[in-house]
Amino acid sequence: MSTPFDRPITRPAGRPRAAGPRLPVRACGSAAGHTALLAEILALHDALVAAPSLEPGPGTDALFTRLVGLAVTPRPAHVVEAVLADGELAGRLPDLRARCARGEYALERAWARRVLAAPDPAAELERFPYLQNYRDLTRIEYHAVAGHAPRAPRRALFVGSGPLPLSALLLARHGVTVDAVDVDAEAVALGGALARTFGDDVTVAEGDVLALGDLAGYDLVCVAALVGLAPDDKAAALAHVRARMRPGATVLARSAHSLRGLLYPVLDVAGEGLGGLEPVAVLHPHTDVVNSVVLARVPA
Repeated sequence: MSTPFDRPITRPAGRPRAAGPRLPVRACGSAAGHTALLAEILALHDALVAAPSLEPGPGTDALFTRLVGLAVTPRPAHVVEAVLADGELAGRLPDLRARCARGEYALERAWARRVLAAPDPAAELERFPYLQNYRDLTRIEYHAVAGHAPRAPRRALFVGSGPLPLSALLLARHGVTVDAVDVDAEAVALGGALARTFGDDVTVAEGDVLALGDLAGYDLVCVAALVGLAPDDKAAALAHVRARMRPGATVLARSAHSLRGLLYPVLDVAGEGLGGLEPVAVLHPHTDVVNSVVLARVPA
């Protein structure tokens, strides 16, 4: 039987457009455009700081929709570099990403509850506005891993699965047995209920990445973009995973590039950011898929 994990949809990825604060849109191919773009990003951050709540709703959805739109719109490299080099924005980035993380969690939690409460959970999940984005990203990730590893993964661990563990559920559709962990008890309860509802080969358990034990039985460990928002925390998480996996196994870490770094941390692949893992490949989608994909290998 066809399910939301199998069927394509035509709805574009991103938060639904909703009535709410609207900010001016200007061209960004000139110095004036760079200034206007930077001003709009800072204004969006101000609006998120002033928002009474980051729970889904018309105002919040409009702010995040606009921010995602700015992040994924193709722009000349010099414009992106000028925006990201701005001192004020650099100082605000940790808070902006943290607010995006809280907003994403709130959105997924609301949809997890909504899907579980629906008479037809599969039909309700079809209405989740980011579903196609998850489909596309998971397909990219699976085929990237299968193309770079000695064999396609059969058993995987997904770290930071969240309250709506679509990545783990979609990965299981490729014939992979998936264990998912999250540090948040509420996310584990909702994610586990969804896994049981959709009957996938996925188990969800509570766990901190830094408390994970022996991981030698996994072909693949996936680390979500929001596991370790600070660079040192991300590197520590990856180093812990590396030390507990078998040599030659694959680690997939989600990252971001260009202005997508407004939403998610950018993983330092060339430096110490991989925690001792050997980089294998980096994929930067230029579609509506927001996250980059970093593949690494546990050294021998």
